[in-house]
Amino acid sequence: MSDDLVSNLLFDVQPSDATSPDYLAQYDANLKKLVKYTRQANERDLAQNVQGSNLLALLHPTRNTISYLAVLLALKNLALRTRQVLPGQVDCTITFLASFDPTQARYVGQELRELIGWLPLYYEQTGDASVTAAVGSAILQLDPESSTFTSTHLLFVRLCLAASLPRQALSVLDKDIYNFPTEPIKGVDDSELCAEHQSSATYITRSSGLSADIAPADVQEYYLLGAHVYIGLRQWSRARLFLELVLASPTAHVATPLMVEAYKKLILVALLSSGQSFSAKGLVDQATQKTLSALSKGYEALGHVFRLRDLQRFYAEVDTGAQYWADDGNTALVNQVAESLRRYRVSDLQLTFSALPLDRIATHLSLGQEATMSLLTSMIRDGHIRATITQPTQKQSETSRPVLRFLSHNPDHTPIDLNQHAVLATKYQAIERLAKHVKEADRRLAISREYVEYVRRSKRAEGAGAPGYEDPMEESWDAPAGGSGGDADEDMMGDLR
Repeated sequence: MSDDLVSNLLFDVQPSDATSPDYLAQYDANLKKLVKYTRQANERDLAQNVQGSNLLALLHPTRNTISYLAVLLALKNLALRTRQVLPGQVDCTITFLASFDPTQARYVGQELRELIGWLPLYYEQTGDASVTAAVGSAILQLDPESSTFTSTHLLFVRLCLAASLPRQALSVLDKDIYNFPTEPIKGVDDSELCAEHQSSATYITRSSGLSADIAPADVQEYYLLGAHVYIGLRQWSRARLFLELVLASPTAHVATPLMVEAYKKLILVALLSSGQSFSAKGLVDQATQKTLSALSKGYEALGHVFRLRDLQRFYAEVDTGAQYWADDGNTALVNQVAESLRRYRVSDLQLTFSALPLDRIATHLSLGQEATMSLLTSMIRDGHIRATITQPTQKQSETSRPVLRFLSHNPDHTPIDLNQHAVLATKYQAIERLAKHVKEADRRLAISREYVEYVRRSKRAEGAGAPGYEDPMEESWDAPAGGSGGDADEDMMGDLR
């Protein structure tokens, strides 16, 4: 019995002749055959020891992904029943989630998600945070671009925050979401799961088991928690994007509690990132905007006073609403906004002056000389302003004072090298990524039955006949000369920011 079990689990699913015209069909059949076997195998047999060790010692997580996963699940269920994890079991699980074969994993989506779902429970029981990164590894192993949202995305961010390891969430949060699981389109997504897929959305579907059902609230929570991570790391532009995506998520013209929380934080983050008030126009409809405003009047008032750069009035607003910010959990963020107000007052000065004595700036900021010097030094160091502080020399008169000189007004000053080449290259790569997903979505739409029928009806209505229709994908964008070459001419859209 053990010999047969081991032999079947070690079955090599990949056909030997990769050039055969039947290669994909045979590969697909082998994978389905092994999946059927492992699902019917006795769980006790899978959890048994062979030659003094469990079956994992005989299997390879990459070559034998389906079999390895089946054994891990059997051991996981045994651990739940006995409340005792076997030695090395967690390490094997972590290794597997970082190295499984993503093609084989497409055939056992339900099992893979079940194994991943055990890790948060294990963390709650043991406090072992080593499993946190494994969830992110699984997401990226299955979909290196992490371009299709799954329920595991939300589980991962929740686990990182629960374990107080927000930076670990960046491996997934830094990847932009372009797709959500849908049902496969007949005639469009008919290729085998083991075939090469241009987009993860064609194999991460509602019926794949790789994701649980996703509700709008799940998407909103993912972006809101992601924004919390970026706020904690003071990455304001990314935090702002995530909060805007919470508001832009589809709802039935209702401002959900998550949207209200995001709107309040977005007002504060906008002040920190740009020094200006935030407007939700274009993100939500008018009725939703009214509801958001009605529930966030204190924050909008704070934003209005901040825009006026009125120090005394702003600090009065902060003190008056102290309990309000505390109840919302935004006290720390409000305090950061308060700290930034003086920085923006200094930044505004360069619009009018090329240089100013420090004592005048101190008066403008209602600060002492020493505090003003410290503030300006930190602003220059952190890149908030491009300026220098000129100290009086011994030869100058005793009445000379330190002066802040804004470099942008100095025609002889060579601008700081911002490595714009690298910035442009990063933006161009973002354009390429988004355009690839846009083009794939257009392709799937253009060859779907519903779209073909729509085009035919439109042409009949125009009286132009319906001999066929022109493929919209023929209208492609050409990359500029000197671009990255290859498939770069297929990509045209900017990123979501």
